[in-house]
Amino acid sequence: MATISNGGADRACPQGCCAALSGSFEQLLSREWLITNGLGGYASSTVIGCPTRRYHGLLVSARRPPVARFVLLAGVLERLHVDSRQVELANFEFNGKTHPRGYIYLKDFDYELGQPRPYVQFVYQIDDVEVRKRVSMAHGHDLVTLEYDVAMDRPRIVEFDLLPLVAARDFHSLRRKTAIDPFQTETDSQCGLWLTDRLDPELSLAALPAVEGEAELLQFETATDWWFNFRYRAEAERGMDFGEDLFTPGWWRCRLRGAARLSWSFVGGSTSLADARARAGVARAEQASGSESSAKGYLLLNELYQAADQFVVRRHLPTGRSSTTILAGYHWFGDWGRDTCIALPGLLLFTGRHEQARQVLGTFAEAQSEGLIPNRFTDDGDGCDYNSVDASLWFVHAADAYLEATGDRETWDQVLLPACVQVADAYAAGTRYGIRVDGDDGLLTCGDPTTQLTWMDAKQGDITFTPRYGKPVEIQALWYHALCILARRLHEADLGTSARCEQMAAKARRSFTRAFWNADAHCLYDCLRPEGTDPAIRPNQVFAVSLADSPLPQSKQRQVVECMREHLLTPVGLRSLSPSDPAYHGRYAGDAYQRDAAYHQGTVWAWLMGPFIEAHLRAYGFSSQARDQAREWIRPLCEHLTQAGYGSISEIFDGDPPHTPRGCIAQAWSVAELIRAYHLIQARIPSSAT
Repeated sequence: MATISNGGADRACPQGCCAALSGSFEQLLSREWLITNGLGGYASSTVIGCPTRRYHGLLVSARRPPVARFVLLAGVLERLHVDSRQVELANFEFNGKTHPRGYIYLKDFDYELGQPRPYVQFVYQIDDVEVRKRVSMAHGHDLVTLEYDVAMDRPRIVEFDLLPLVAARDFHSLRRKTAIDPFQTETDSQCGLWLTDRLDPELSLAALPAVEGEAELLQFETATDWWFNFRYRAEAERGMDFGEDLFTPGWWRCRLRGAARLSWSFVGGSTSLADARARAGVARAEQASGSESSAKGYLLLNELYQAADQFVVRRHLPTGRSSTTILAGYHWFGDWGRDTCIALPGLLLFTGRHEQARQVLGTFAEAQSEGLIPNRFTDDGDGCDYNSVDASLWFVHAADAYLEATGDRETWDQVLLPACVQVADAYAAGTRYGIRVDGDDGLLTCGDPTTQLTWMDAKQGDITFTPRYGKPVEIQALWYHALCILARRLHEADLGTSARCEQMAAKARRSFTRAFWNADAHCLYDCLRPEGTDPAIRPNQVFAVSLADSPLPQSKQRQVVECMREHLLTPVGLRSLSPSDPAYHGRYAGDAYQRDAAYHQGTVWAWLMGPFIEAHLRAYGFSSQARDQAREWIRPLCEHLTQAGYGSISEIFDGDPPHTPRGCIAQAWSVAELIRAYHLIQARIPSSAT
């Protein structure tokens, strides 16, 4: 459990500061929390409970796990009647004004991300009455529970009201009141509530209240109403629609005479109140018997391993089966092939989740088409996009890492090796998107001016902000590495086809340095396009050093590392472009076009710290000095665990100081590569023989 508390902050600033959390009101709104349910669903808001994004909500449900996500319960309003005083604990923004201002009563915030029941907790103090609000999720279920433990120094009557605010809409969109009431509601004698969208009955929300201690649940007061013009400031800053109307069916009222616990379980997708009660019972039973988080060891690894839990989710397959997959980031990403294969070693292998790793690799292998691993599964869950040259190469890398970690020859021989060989064969023969081996030099070429096939894929309309068609540098490093892997594994299996892979790898290696070495800058060109070489100093060259099979001699490996250290290294990752480049963007901000223009043009990517650490360690022989330096380099990212998305690592940061976190508040490969970097620093990982 991580606790944020300072015992009393300055209340005198214009907006008022949180009574126990350090920083101004504006700063507190930039810090967010997230808990997940293993299905792609989640609950999330800011540390003071004020929503700032359309993606915030207390119950966001994945209709086709882990995608097709809908915000069901957007928030709640809690109201206490203490003596002759009425106090509201919620915080919302309406057109620039905050109402209510519950944060002035907030004195502590803490969180626990590990399974089986991740939670966040807020502690409020109203005179001598203390309220501990805990928001928790049931793993594997669309169920969030709000618990309120109320304590008071002296017995007297305190009334507590809870009013739910319902969105019931796709999490990319916003709800506005319509002329026709869209919701149907039902209640029962136990004050349970069931609400469904008349036009889409699958969009349903049930609420099941309960009380313990010196309290009684009096009634549910039906009073349908709309609250108008909630303002989401993060969306306004991103140049998007930022206003929303939310529906409330009424409120619950409880009466307390002393210490008590009040709780509400909100269940998504139920067909009736009886169904919701049954599902809630199953969830509670599973929580009671569930195992704890896989986190163990040092405190830092505890935090990182718990962060890893958030991204490991279930995917419902068209066949009716389900399998493990990796969600790329919260709040809005699904499972992407490239991100999954890069993140898999850190999230699953180093954390000992080998069976889940096997399932992930099997899911993507099954979806392979013409040698291509899916770039992503579509947001509606009905298909795949294959527009990637590197997802398949990262798959080979991840599959080999799986075999190395587990020794699972059966899965390797029957599932993974055939898929890896299919990648190599398809790339050698030529496949979609112009992906093929150049017969003259043995290097991979791909794409055209209209495609974005590498991880630097920002594009709007016909504008590609980082054109990298032709021969991108990291694709050659990954291709050479994949060929070396297959040559070794086929040789181990005594398959004659290993010689072909060895010959292809040798040809690619002979060509690589000659084609990519930039003698003037002492580093590698970023891309060889038909019209010429691209001398932009970018981080993609890191993989020519970090991968176990490097096509570069060690003297040049060190030059590459030192070039990146000088131009690209920041405390939170590598810049995507050197600040000395005229195309450099130091801030990732503005509308969608402006953000896409900056996405890979200077923006810092946290996940690149992993390969940079590995490249540095390999280039300097895993010496004690190199490891000491690497420890210092990862320290700021470790501290970032409590700076933006609490308990996780952000997707990106501004290229310019102070390197403000941007993008997703929790990114799978950011967490995974920090885990991997930590382990690499602890133990020498020798380069593989080539």
